[in-house]
Amino acid sequence: MPLFIDNVPVFLAYFGYCIFCFFYFKVNLRYFLPFLLLFCGILFVQFLNTGTYYTLTAVAQLMILMTAVITVDALKERFVSSFLQIMYYIAIISLVFFIPIFIQPGVADLLIAHFPIHVPIEKESYGIRQIIHSFLFFNFSPDFNFRIRNVGPFWEAGVYGGYLMVTLILNSIKERSIFNRKGILFIFCILTTFSTTAYLALFLFIGVYYAVKIGSPILRAVSILVFAGGFGYAYAELEFLGSKIEDEMKLVAYDAQVQGGNSRMASAYLDITELDENKLFIFFGRGNHPEHRVATRDKAVQRNNGTTDVIAVWGIPFFIIYVLLMGRSIRSLCVYYKEKTFVALLFVIIMLTLGVSEPYFRFGFFYALVLLYIPFEHASKRPDDSVTELQPVIT
Repeated sequence: MPLFIDNVPVFLAYFGYCIFCFFYFKVNLRYFLPFLLLFCGILFVQFLNTGTYYTLTAVAQLMILMTAVITVDALKERFVSSFLQIMYYIAIISLVFFIPIFIQPGVADLLIAHFPIHVPIEKESYGIRQIIHSFLFFNFSPDFNFRIRNVGPFWEAGVYGGYLMVTLILNSIKERSIFNRKGILFIFCILTTFSTTAYLALFLFIGVYYAVKIGSPILRAVSILVFAGGFGYAYAELEFLGSKIEDEMKLVAYDAQVQGGNSRMASAYLDITELDENKLFIFFGRGNHPEHRVATRDKAVQRNNGTTDVIAVWGIPFFIIYVLLMGRSIRSLCVYYKEKTFVALLFVIIMLTLGVSEPYFRFGFFYALVLLYIPFEHASKRPDDSVTELQPVIT
C-alpha cells in the first residue's frame, strides 16, 4: 500500500507486532527450517560477495521472510479464509469509490478536496513531480486522471489485478467453483482494473479450469474454442492488450539503457543479462541491493518483471525451489478443500504470467503463500478435520 511502502517506522512497528505474535502464539520454526536455512545461506554468500554495506539489505529481507513464517504458523489453515475475507471487503470498498468516479470522473476531484481520510504522497520520477492521493483503502495512481482504473489500496491497478487473481483462484479452490457470489465480485473487480496481465490471467484461468473440469468432450472442445476466440479478439481489439505488448517489445533497448529496465520486457532482458556478470549469480543471485545491477543510467528504478527478478536476485536453484513449493502449497489447499489438484499447476503458470508485470515474489505475502503447504498438509492428515474461521465468512 502506498502509505506503507519504504516507510521504515511502519515496517519496524509491524515487525515488532510479528515478534509479539511469535511469542504469544508460540511459533514453531521446526518445519520452516529447511527454507529458512536455504534463504539465510544465500544471504550469507551474497554478503561475502558484496561486503558490509549489504548488511541492512540482508536484514530487511530476513525480516520480511520471518513475518511470513510467523503469520503462516499463527494462522495455520485459517490463512486462506482470513485473506479472502480481507480481500472481499477491499473489493467492495474499491467499487464503492470506483464506480461513481468511472461514471462521472469529476467525482474524483470532489473526493480529493473533501474526503476526511486523505494523505497526499509526493514523488519525483525523471524530473517529473507527481502527487499520489491515498484514502488508505483507495488510491489514486499518478496517471489516474488519464486512465481511470480501479487501483484499490495498491499503488498500481496491475498490482491490484494480480492480488485479485490470487484471491479468485484461492476462493475457487475453497468453493470448488469460479462463479459463486464472491467469485463474481472478484471477477468484476478484475475487469475494472483494465490490467493487461490480469486480463490474460483471467482468460487463462477460466478457460483452462472449465476445459479440464467439463466431462463432455464436445463441451470441452467448445469451451476451448470460445476461450481461444475470446482471447484472440481481446488481444487484437483492446488497446491495452495487444498494442501495449507490441510497443514494449519495440522499446526494449531504450527502456533497458535509459530507464534501467522500466518495462516488463526490458526488466527481463537486464535480469537475464546480469547472470553473465558473475558466475556466482547463477547459483546465488546478485542480491536485492540495486548497486549490483547491470550498469545502466538508472540502477534504482523498480524493475517490474517479478518472474525474472527472482532468478536475478536469488539464483536459478532458489527460483526452482520457490516454484515447486508454490505448487506444493496450492496442491495442499486443493487436497484440504477437496478440489482437483490440476489447479495447483494452473496456479503456478498464472502466477509466473502475472509475475511478468509486477515484482510480486519479493513481498511477504508470497513467501507466506509458498510455505502454506506446512499447515495445510498437517491439517489434511488430522482425522475429522474441519475448516476453522477467524469469524463467520460472508458468502
